[in-house]
Amino acid sequence: MVSEFETIIGLEVHTELLTETKMYCSCKNTFGKKENTVICPLCTGYPGTLPAVNKRAVELAVRAGLALNCKINRRFKMSRKNYFYPDLPKGYQISQFDAPVGENGFLEIKGKKYPISDIHLEEDAGKLYENGIDFNRCGIPLIELVTKPCFNSAAEAVDFLKELRLIMIYSGVSDCRIERGSMRCDVNVSVHRRGEPYGERCELKNVSGFSNVYEGILYEEKRQKKLIEEGKCVFRETRRWDSQKKESVILRSKEKTADYRYFDEPDFSEITLSDDFIREVFSLLPMLPNKKRLYYASLGISTQVAEDIVIDPEKDRIFNECVDLNLCDAKTLSGLINGIVAEFLNAEPDYLKENNTDEFCLALCKIARLREKGVISSTAAKLLFENHIAGGGDIDILLKELKLEQISDSDYIEELVKRVLDENPKSVEDYRKGKTNVLAFLVGWCMKLSEGKSDPVLCREAVLNRINDDSSQRGERN
Repeated sequence: MVSEFETIIGLEVHTELLTETKMYCSCKNTFGKKENTVICPLCTGYPGTLPAVNKRAVELAVRAGLALNCKINRRFKMSRKNYFYPDLPKGYQISQFDAPVGENGFLEIKGKKYPISDIHLEEDAGKLYENGIDFNRCGIPLIELVTKPCFNSAAEAVDFLKELRLIMIYSGVSDCRIERGSMRCDVNVSVHRRGEPYGERCELKNVSGFSNVYEGILYEEKRQKKLIEEGKCVFRETRRWDSQKKESVILRSKEKTADYRYFDEPDFSEITLSDDFIREVFSLLPMLPNKKRLYYASLGISTQVAEDIVIDPEKDRIFNECVDLNLCDAKTLSGLINGIVAEFLNAEPDYLKENNTDEFCLALCKIARLREKGVISSTAAKLLFENHIAGGGDIDILLKELKLEQISDSDYIEELVKRVLDENPKSVEDYRKGKTNVLAFLVGWCMKLSEGKSDPVLCREAVLNRINDDSSQRGERN
């Protein structure tokens, strides 16, 4: 059933850039330091200080624009955006207005293109906290990405943000650590009756976390619909999302562009980018998520398995390093990475920062190759992996020491299956009556008696063959 109302959503996404220093001074671009210890006269707005543009920030902003199919402006300028707030010591923010780094881009998700108005470069403000203001964040370079009002649901907006986050991480533009505030967004929501003019929009300011964006949009839809149904006006305003109370709270009436009194930054001139500079930045762009998905499909990996790898950049990095070694099948490898490796990295997220990645990937490839050849079972693969992590050692040596080679000897398996069926006559009879789920129990019993060393595929075949043979013989006697 089509709803009486239609929702229009636009996003303004702020993403901090991975630079060593701040946007206009030499203070370190860092996180987690004691309040007001990474500051200088320039980033705290002392009179007489002069800014200098961080070239690396410009490069990353251009990289983001190229990754998002934007037109890169060869000539752009910085502007002063004037407003008063305690976390903005200068009384203005050096940003961009009518000449951004990039414009008219798009992000394609599942065949649909979402238009991006512009990407502009600016500096971050400070941060209010319970004991005062922390100016450490002042001057950290960021880009603001502004979409057109192109989303009609909370789910669409969140899907866009998730894909955008992956692109920013894979392109090396930002770490997008949402819990640290290095990716956050303003959400503009407008509701109107179908066939009527668009309604006034309300902005949810500085929302971080996909679930908060989703819940905030749903709340605003409901709130605005109620006002419209009651014949009341929806006023343009800025609101704050309260994630504890699950509601939006008014902060102030929404400012217009004129309220910020933009004017060109007088302390430095227009910035000019050469064609060679842009070509060089483009050449350094790595393979981005959409192309990765296509590449993984060409390796024979299912869409879902590929997606499970792509959405986790650390798993993706391991997978690619292993594929480059060319020692095993990519499909087997992806199963191990989405299984035992993912489980391990969830428990030990810093392991690969402190240990040799090359040795880790080589061991993983050897385990995958053993699985492909049927030498080890999935249980043995996990034991090999855990023992390698615990004490190192070559996988082939560990295989012999731990006696984990899978038994494929047909005589051994026949004897094993005969014993299991003799000891479980009721299960055999249940299978003959159509309860096929007991087959897994019988194969599992074979694996238990062999301490996980027998080949489960051969055991399953032997169980079925023996039951069918016995059934045929009984039929002949009858």
